[in-house]
Amino acid sequence: MKDTIAADLEKMKIVLREYAMPMFSDEELEYFLENSSSYNEAVYTAALLKSENTTLQVSGVSTADSSAYFLRIAQMHKPNNTGILKGV
Repeated sequence: MKDTIAADLEKMKIVLREYAMPMFSDEELEYFLENSSSYNEAVYTAALLKSENTTLQVSGVSTADSSAYFLRIAQMHKPNNTGILKGV
């Protein structure tokens, strides 16, 4: 189980670009993995959190907003709801 979490943790860091744009600690990413029903759900949750508007403007200089990028990552990993709906 620990090997799977370690492997998924490394994959999450790559998908979420944590090496280039860090936001989460290893403990936070492990929390998402342990408290999600799947790897995709963990990435989806983390990507949504990381998609906050990140534009920074100081003295007329602004940085690019990366929120759309992380929303696309979240969409790619959005869990499907394949449950059966019960009738009334």
